[in-house]
Amino acid sequence: MEKILEDVLEIGTLLGRRQAFSSVAGRCSAADAQSLRALRESKAYKSLGLTWEECCQQRLGIHRATAETIIRNLEEFGTDYFVIAQVAGISAKEYRRIQGSISNHALLHAGEEIPIRVENAERLASAVDLLRRTAADASTPSTGVPADAGRRLEKAERALRTALDLRLT
Repeated sequence: MEKILEDVLEIGTLLGRRQAFSSVAGRCSAADAQSLRALRESKAYKSLGLTWEECCQQRLGIHRATAETIIRNLEEFGTDYFVIAQVAGISAKEYRRIQGSISNHALLHAGEEIPIRVENAERLASAVDLLRRTAADASTPSTGVPADAGRRLEKAERALRTALDLRLT
């Protein structure tokens, strides 16, 4: 009985932490992703008689696939990804394109190291935008298609998935 109470307390703490991070950040933060991963790994949701998928839908308000993507991004990119994604609004695919410019928790751009912290949001967003355009120009052949067409499509796809996720829950 004591183990069940500990598990329920743990899941309540992790869920509360995740809700707080989400409401404050407006987007998924690294701390939010770490809370999701801790919840999945602890399996405390089982004390409530839930599967991971049910926990995601009923307690987190997201689909399991969304939670898994967030956790996968944390494991692949680390915490820097979430700060960059938050301040510059880029996807994991776009982050991969500029990842070579990131080292030691700093974005290297135009000979300058910009520490990856929220307080540098404006400088980071501007540098990421320039890197994104440079990467798009370099990879997009002259086809008459706008260089940012892929980014626009990804943004529309994310909006559609979010709308579907909200509709299905």
